[in-house]
Amino acid sequence: MTTIEYPYIPKTEVPEIQYEEFNGAKFGYMLWPVQNLENITTKSNNNNDDDDGDDDQTPNNPIKGRVILIHGFGEYTKLQYRLMDHLSYSGYESFTFDQRGAGVTSPGKLKGLTNEYHTFNDLDHFLEKNLQECQEGKIPLFLWGHSMGGGIILNYSCMGKYKDQINGYIGSGPLIILHPHTAPNKVTQILSPILAKWLPRTKIDTGLDLEGITTDKRYREWLANDKPMSVPLYGTFRQIYDFLERGKKLYNNRDDFIGKNFNKDTPILIMHGKDDTINDPKGSKAFIENCPSKDKQLNLYPGMRHSIFSLETDENFEKVFADFKKWLDDHVTK
Repeated sequence: MTTIEYPYIPKTEVPEIQYEEFNGAKFGYMLWPVQNLENITTKSNNNNDDDDGDDDQTPNNPIKGRVILIHGFGEYTKLQYRLMDHLSYSGYESFTFDQRGAGVTSPGKLKGLTNEYHTFNDLDHFLEKNLQECQEGKIPLFLWGHSMGGGIILNYSCMGKYKDQINGYIGSGPLIILHPHTAPNKVTQILSPILAKWLPRTKIDTGLDLEGITTDKRYREWLANDKPMSVPLYGTFRQIYDFLERGKKLYNNRDDFIGKNFNKDTPILIMHGKDDTINDPKGSKAFIENCPSKDKQLNLYPGMRHSIFSLETDENFEKVFADFKKWLDDHVTK
């Protein structure tokens, strides 16, 4: 496999991945602190033998808040670098972890091995850790999720253990309903619960459509050759069934699931590429329509595809991030 460097080069210093064992898994996670571009530039320019080593890297801008990032299917930490970097020099800490079944947490044969219980129990564990630190630092905590991760955080906003302690939810191209271009055929849909029950650890190629991910050829080429993600992108029957059922729960909204359980005082922002052929934007529209929040917003981006934060062109990303940053800035003061 050809080695291709990730197209984005962070401006701030990339933190080292940390490890923590929990409930039978060794999780890789990362906390990206607030950093100053001015200090980093000055340090680089003054990197000489006369440097006395007394570098004050304390940010001039205050820490406004922290954002927890929940990645999509098969993704891992590196795909968040551009977003975490921008958050860092915008005054926001960010935290992410490779979920059970993905990245450094579950390499090799462990890839795809997870289930519904672990998905939300693991999230509770890391939310506890972050909530405690944010309470001690007296800063707000926001929960962001992309694609599969978007489906996770939207479900969490309705039934999560700590759902009312989150200061706001942000969904990026959330997996609520698959686009017709991506959706499995009727036979597969009928068989999926049986396969998930009797062959939960069996892996299949999900047929990831790189064209549907991004308009940027650089990122498509990188994604096609990256490890551990790359293509073909494999998942287990259990994993795939669970994330599709999560989306159905939101889209079908039986017994007013969203209306009865989402805290109307919690703000929510959903951001979705209008040309997304992986997850259908109409799922995001339906969630916002059904959500009782007094502060809800849906941003649709014409000409953008699925991964608007991690893999879209730099120009498109800058537009999306500017909207995200404004929303965060508006809500840290509330």
